[in-house]
Amino acid sequence: MDKNIINQRTNRIDTLLKSAYTVALCIAAAMFFYSVTHGGVPGEAHIGSFEANEIEYGWTLTQPDGTVQENISLPTSVNAHEGSKFRLSNTLPDDIRSGMHLCIRSVRQDVTIYINGELREYYGKDGFEVKHESAISAMVLVDLRDADAGARIDIDIEPNSFGSGKVSKVTYAYGNNVWFPYIRDNLVLVITAVVIAIAGLASAIAYFFIRRRVKSPKALLYLAQLMIVTGLWIMCESPIRQLIFLSPSRTNVFSFILVAILAPFGGMFFNELQGRKYGVVYMILGGLALAQLIIDSILNFAGIADYYATLSFVHIWSGLIMAWLFVTTIRDIASGRIKEYKITSVGMIVIVVAVFMEIFRFYQGSVHTTGVYVGFGLLMMLGCTILQLAVNTLRDMDTRRIQMEKMTQSTFATIAGTLDAKDEYTGEHSARVGQYGRMIAERVAGRYGFKAADLDRIEYIGKMHDIGKIGVPDRVLNKNERLTPAEFDLMKRHTIVGDSILTDIDNVPGLKEGVRHHHERWDGKGYPDGLKGLEIPIIARILCLADCYDAMTSDRVYRKRLPRERVIEEIENNKGTQFDPELAEVVLRMIRNGELEG
Repeated sequence: MDKNIINQRTNRIDTLLKSAYTVALCIAAAMFFYSVTHGGVPGEAHIGSFEANEIEYGWTLTQPDGTVQENISLPTSVNAHEGSKFRLSNTLPDDIRSGMHLCIRSVRQDVTIYINGELREYYGKDGFEVKHESAISAMVLVDLRDADAGARIDIDIEPNSFGSGKVSKVTYAYGNNVWFPYIRDNLVLVITAVVIAIAGLASAIAYFFIRRRVKSPKALLYLAQLMIVTGLWIMCESPIRQLIFLSPSRTNVFSFILVAILAPFGGMFFNELQGRKYGVVYMILGGLALAQLIIDSILNFAGIADYYATLSFVHIWSGLIMAWLFVTTIRDIASGRIKEYKITSVGMIVIVVAVFMEIFRFYQGSVHTTGVYVGFGLLMMLGCTILQLAVNTLRDMDTRRIQMEKMTQSTFATIAGTLDAKDEYTGEHSARVGQYGRMIAERVAGRYGFKAADLDRIEYIGKMHDIGKIGVPDRVLNKNERLTPAEFDLMKRHTIVGDSILTDIDNVPGLKEGVRHHHERWDGKGYPDGLKGLEIPIIARILCLADCYDAMTSDRVYRKRLPRERVIEEIENNKGTQFDPELAEVVLRMIRNGELEG
């Protein structure tokens, strides 16, 4: 069986196997998520309960103006502002025991908790070592006792400069189980933050390995920095940051610095992706954002204005950088430049939308999900960037390969031309063999899957087929009489010499095979390796016919060119012995139809 057909079938099987592996991977992933989200199967090991109890109903709300409302359920919102205070009152459940904790979330509010009139916990701005204009959002926990069962609980909440009248749920549970509902609600966000930060670190490391091998590698470095910053920022803003940082209040400074440099890092990344065409504007906006950060830090540490008070300016610069990215992307779409980064442009648009949604939700008071949209956008951006870099790398490799092929072809075409000039009787033999080889290949392209590039390659190999004759002495090459056996053995070595010359040339598939085996015979009596039938590469079988056809239709040192009828007779007589019988039939039809004329 023809090696090309075997290769085609092997490739099909390989593709089917890869598809099967992909399906298996998808099934495994589906089973993974199903196993994580579904339980209760009989026989499975019991893990107990991490759930916390919630005191949801029966609260009495005393408004800042003294108005009392009964049977309030939590969570809720109260129309309160800085300087005002409201109280929530209830009776603790009878199952309260020592070792339990009660938990409520402060959303930049002073929270004071009394049980049976006893002050049990205070959390507020006055309790911080470093003064702030408002308390940092945090979970406020109270140690409970047996005596607290059925006791009255009063929770005073006072919004500060940037706080609100929002009241979260109140939960209680043994030990740190009280954290479980909050961990469960925010686990995906924290894991996302960790994944983003780790992916950013991995991308930064990868940059140092690929920076000399791919186009625009700094885009990956800037994206890596952006992801690390974003991952840390999301962790700093997480509702469960008390479990991550020993001093959550100090993360306020860290968090603000991070959010202030997010947009400038984004600007550097986008500028690199866009080929630095719009770099001046990105530089100006990034400089203004940096100046804003310096001014805000001075105001904060001087006690004039809290970071939170100047956060809106950071959002303005972030919005302007995103707006400029959007405008420039639209311009590149209109001009056609987008094709240079069309894959990453998808991620860029997602990032723009994510940033504006993040800012919108912040001003809507939904700060408990800080970073979820940007995190998703960055993960998608990373995927798009890696894919774009891969495409660019493959494109550059293909371009370099084509350039190398052209250089190789040009070099050896010159050698082939020199050989034809050296052989005074064959003239343009090599060029004609290449041309005839292409014409034959065109007729069997459907059977062997030849594409346009393959036809070009076969023509080129045809021109190179006698390159080994550079090692044949002129006295043999241009001898006016038939060669002696010794001289013929010397002439036959041109196939081996040609193969040796091409030892390090591997960017033209089939070149070495065509040069070495174009004198093999279908019956196995050819040279240099005595290959038989389909053992002979298809290109060599094509060139064998092309070479012999040109030899018969050209004037040689020992005879004149053969007439058309004699050429047909020779091919008929040698069909199935010297020539591939199917290819020989193709050539005979071409001669009879006038497609081949020597």
